[in-house]
Amino acid sequence: MTTHEALPAISRFAQPADFPGHWLWGAAPAFNADPVGAMMAAARLGRVVRMRFLNSHVYLLREPEDVRHVLVENHRAYRKGYGLQALKPILGEGLLTSEPPLHTRQRRMIQPAFHRQRIAAYADIIARYVDEHLATWQDGAQFDLHEELMRLTMVIVARCLFDVDVSREAAQVGRAITDLIQMFDLNRIGPLGQFIDRLDLRKRRERSRRLKVLDDLIYAMIRSRRSEGVDHGDLLSMIVLAQDEEATNAADRHMSEKLARDEVLTLFIAGHETTAIALTWTFYLLSQHPEVEARLHEEVDALLGDPQRPRRLLTWDDLPNLEYTRRVFAEAMRLYPPAWATSRLAIADDEIAGVRIPKGTSVLVSPYVTHRLEHLWPEPERFEPDRFAPEEEHRRPKFTYFPFGGGPRRCIGEPFAWMEGQLLLATIAHRYRVRVMPGYVAELDPQITLRPRHGMPVLATRRRTGTRG
Repeated sequence: MTTHEALPAISRFAQPADFPGHWLWGAAPAFNADPVGAMMAAARLGRVVRMRFLNSHVYLLREPEDVRHVLVENHRAYRKGYGLQALKPILGEGLLTSEPPLHTRQRRMIQPAFHRQRIAAYADIIARYVDEHLATWQDGAQFDLHEELMRLTMVIVARCLFDVDVSREAAQVGRAITDLIQMFDLNRIGPLGQFIDRLDLRKRRERSRRLKVLDDLIYAMIRSRRSEGVDHGDLLSMIVLAQDEEATNAADRHMSEKLARDEVLTLFIAGHETTAIALTWTFYLLSQHPEVEARLHEEVDALLGDPQRPRRLLTWDDLPNLEYTRRVFAEAMRLYPPAWATSRLAIADDEIAGVRIPKGTSVLVSPYVTHRLEHLWPEPERFEPDRFAPEEEHRRPKFTYFPFGGGPRRCIGEPFAWMEGQLLLATIAHRYRVRVMPGYVAELDPQITLRPRHGMPVLATRRRTGTRG
């Protein structure tokens, strides 16, 4: 053997930072105790951080270019991670959980429902519903803001996308969705999630009972629309009646009833859950920053006039004049992104920032983490809507901010969410001043979405003529 042959092979790959953990369970105890805190601690260790969960490895990525690599540039090397796979018992093969080629075909069929012309038509429905809902509020009322906004956005998305009224079912359906989300703790969305789920028969039975509430509603909507055979011009008609002309197999041109259920349920839950959460955190931040709230009031008062006697309802055409409202909503989603983390499973070897990502391992990206990196966002914990002034946004690299994900799996309802969020925020802020109750301490409930733990008790007081802040 020559001297050259005796030398050990030197890897061309860089070594990731390693997250310290338990000798057996690895990072699992830290993440189960405080997932957000553990993820932020991991991100401080380096650009690519390797975390061990028993015998599986997860690589946390924090930098925008690495997020872009996974979600856009090399997305074909990855598929949905364990978290979204764990949702399949609820959502089936909807857009959130399916993989190509099914995902590609389904997205192509649904995309027209979110074109600009359709979104503009939804604005009038949203404005009318929020106006009617606010008429039920009493001056000085105390309630759980998160629960209230969940009901409102649920009714809105059902009317806009499916042309049905679910106001009578909203409370029961909302409870079922909340219970289902809370059943999926972090143990169920990790590498061992499917194994744990199979063993827990009690929770599986509870999940089936709550899922039946949703299925009864969704299947009734689908069967009613199919029996009518009438195109209402909405997403439900598109799903039930439309054909995919590009499908090569005749059987794929129409969605089966089960697949239609999966898509409707996915869009129904995702379409109201994330917007309600984003608005809940927005009003929390406004209650802590009266100077921002005062500037928001100036903008909406200029459009709508006296808060006691608004001159009209907002429309799609008002959105360009709600620029500061947009900034407030965007900054709230920077600090509290509803879809706070997502994972991908490598189906081929990859390399990120010089680190080898082996096939079969997971990568984790988190808007919550990236949105708080100090070298990207000066004073990252400060609530400052002017970060989203147009000139500031243009300076930032792509994926510095990604509350709706990116690439071919980017949230299909993003334009709807932006429009709905601005209209609801502006209308509510024009009529009411919302304050969290004294003694309330905001706690995160980081499950599939970033809900406030224990809800958000608030006091809503009617704004008077000429009031600010």
